[in-house]
Amino acid sequence: MSKLTEVVKNFFKAPEPPKNDSSVVNPENVVNDLTNSDYWNTGIFFDSTDQWNNSSLFNRTEIIDILVKQREKIRKYRQLSMTPDVTDAIDEIVNEIIFSYDDELPVKIDINEENEKLVKAIDEKFKKIVKLMNLKRTIFNIVKTGYIDGQLVVHTVYDSKNTKKGIKSIKLIDPCMLYYDAKESAYRYMDDDRLSPTINKDELYSIEEICIEDFGLKDGKINLGYLEYALKPANMLRTLEDLLIPLRFSRSISRRVFNVDIGDLPVKRGTEVMNEHQQKFKYKKFYNNETGEISNQQHILSMVEDYWFANRSGGKGTTVDVLDESGNLGELDDILYFSRKLYRAMKIPSNRIDINPDGDRDFEYDSTRVTKEDMKFFMFISRIRQVYSSLFKEILKREVVSTGTMTESEWEDKEELIKIVFINENKFIENMKLANFTSKLEIYATAQEYQGKLFSVQKILTEIFRYSEDEIQEEFKAIQKEEKDPLFAKFYKSDEDEF
Repeated sequence: MSKLTEVVKNFFKAPEPPKNDSSVVNPENVVNDLTNSDYWNTGIFFDSTDQWNNSSLFNRTEIIDILVKQREKIRKYRQLSMTPDVTDAIDEIVNEIIFSYDDELPVKIDINEENEKLVKAIDEKFKKIVKLMNLKRTIFNIVKTGYIDGQLVVHTVYDSKNTKKGIKSIKLIDPCMLYYDAKESAYRYMDDDRLSPTINKDELYSIEEICIEDFGLKDGKINLGYLEYALKPANMLRTLEDLLIPLRFSRSISRRVFNVDIGDLPVKRGTEVMNEHQQKFKYKKFYNNETGEISNQQHILSMVEDYWFANRSGGKGTTVDVLDESGNLGELDDILYFSRKLYRAMKIPSNRIDINPDGDRDFEYDSTRVTKEDMKFFMFISRIRQVYSSLFKEILKREVVSTGTMTESEWEDKEELIKIVFINENKFIENMKLANFTSKLEIYATAQEYQGKLFSVQKILTEIFRYSEDEIQEEFKAIQKEEKDPLFAKFYKSDEDEF
């Protein structure tokens, strides 16, 4: 790996200390460096200007503490994701992100560049990345892993002898305890058991090898995931469900009251008689919080939590009474309340998950039935998609630059023209767009009567269809091109031309 680092790191520029800036903000006050998109901007990697003076990171116990807290946060998210309700909710989000028709790859590359040769070259590199990542099969796992951890770390491997061959393999790696060592200008993992400044060169990863994306949620210098908002309601729901079975079990069974006549027996002997009767009718059940199972260690068909009382001579003898404690066992409003609260915390419309068995199970694509909660969910999914698009684009950048297809500066100049987008939108949104476009056509049909009289063509196109001047020019150029194309010419013939 040391040779690989030395070979690879020359085609990406490493971060440099600020020079001749008008002013310098204390790094402790920097939440996110918005102009630095190539490196992990949690703040814990460039926490002090002393880093540029080759001071050792290991001398700062604060950094170690932050890395440990970050690891514990990720582990908490992973543990939470194993609960059934949260797993179901996460799957709902992931399925919405990677939604596609006919089992097609949900992402594609869109290049707005006139140089066809360059477009073809970049498209080939993208196909190579898709093949290396086996995206059609692994995209669900990639999206789910990133959503749970709140961040994604990808390791791109190159041929150490010739980086011009591009990326050799792509791997998801654990983000826990990974940091950027400014002294070595490389990423590495923190070893819990070794806090000395000794560095093994084989443990260094150059900036070309590591791609990192997060969701922009921060708690100081710690990255957060969207599961952070679900921690409390999910734990409350889990606690309530764990208590539900034992509570229902204890309240649903009629208990017996044994009044045992022990006559004039001495206290010690009377106690022994009572214990003998108790063991004879004893029946214990145990509830397992982990599996939800109830097991018993006796084969006596009796009841639980019986009450035993000793009757001395002169009493009414041995009697057995029954206490009915069925209670309100059909009430689940508290469970449903916390279920809805969990889904709201995860920004999922409650109607997406069947938490109410008596609710409306009809699924309607009609856009008029889209609620405000649905719209917020669609916008949330769009934001999440941008994070994964950025990750795929960052990997593509490394492939394009390492193979010499483009230099890093050329990529930065044309970066806005290269987009990796998710192909399919939710059916609700498609219907809404279609309904909106149909409405615009109806308004335009009415406005045509005033076209060239009260309103200019540009005014109508701008106000009704919301076209910009550039879009208007592009549309008219496309129309002129199609008129000359035999394939489209018949669509531009007027009724008079046909006679």
